Amino acid sequence: MYNFSGKVVVITGGAGGIGQAISDTLIKQGAYIAALDLNVDALSENESLLPLATDITNGQQLAASVDKIIERFGTIDVLFNNAGITHMSCFVDTKADLFNKIMDVNFTAAVNMTRLCLPHIVQNKGLIVAISSVAGFAPLYGRSAYSASKHAMEGFFGSLASELKELEVGITIVSPSFVRSRPELTAQVNAGVSSPGALKKSTGGKQLSPQDAAAQIIKAAAKGQSNLFLGRIAKIARWLVALAPGLYMSAMSRGAKQEFE
Repeated sequence: MYNFSGKVVVITGGAGGIGQAISDTLIKQGAYIAALDLNVDALSENESLLPLATDITNGQQLAASVDKIIERFGTIDVLFNNAGITHMSCFVDTKADLFNKIMDVNFTAAVNMTRLCLPHIVQNKGLIVAISSVAGFAPLYGRSAYSASKHAMEGFFGSLASELKELEVGITIVSPSFVRSRPELTAQVNAGVSSPGALKKSTGGKQLSPQDAAAQIIKAAAKGQSNLFLGRIAKIARWLVALAPGLYMSAMSRGAKQEFE
C-alpha cells in the first residue's frame, strides 16, 4: 500500500468537488497538497496546502505553477489529473471552439501537466491518477466532445502505464458515474447549457458524495489498482458495453435524451 504521509500531491481542479475532497482527505493523512484551479479563493493557504490559481490550458501558467510547487515543497510525488468540463449538445450543434476547449481542458492539459510533473514522479516512484468518466470507455449521447476527450485520456494514461511500469510509477484510471457536486455537471447547469433537472435526471437520484468518491479513489491508488469503476452505473456500464453493446446503446440513448427535454 502506498503511504501518502509526507508526500507532495498535486491536484488539478482542486478547489471543489472530488478534487477538494481528495485534498482534505490526504491532508488528514499527512500529505502536502498543491491545489490548482481557476478560482482558489475558497481555499486558505497553510503549511499543508498551497492553492494556485491556474488556467491549466495556458502552458505558461501551468509551468509557473509547477515551479512554485517545487520552490515550496522541493518535489512532486503524486499527481491527480482531476479538472474537467463537459457540454450537452450533439456533434452537429457543437461549435468548434467549444469542442476544442473541452479537448484542451480534459485531455491536452492533463498531458501537459503530466509532462511537467513526470521527472519528479519517476524519481520518487510515485503515482498518477487520471479522473476519467464512464464516457471514457462507453459512448454517451449528446456529449460527443466530452466522450472524445475522455477516450483520449484513457488511451493516453493506459499506454503511459505500460511505459512507466518498469520505473515503478503507478497509474490509476478512475471512471466515475455520478458524484454529487461533480464540477462539470454543476457548471453545465449553472451555464444554462442544460435544463435545471439535468443533475437529477443524470443520476436517477443516486449519487456518491465527493467524500465517498475521494475515499474510494485514494484507496484504489494506494493499492496500485489500474482501473476503478466508481459507482453502480459505472460498473453496470462496463459490463454492458463489453457483453451487450446493443443493449447499452439503447438504454443509454433513451436515458440521455431525457436530459434534452
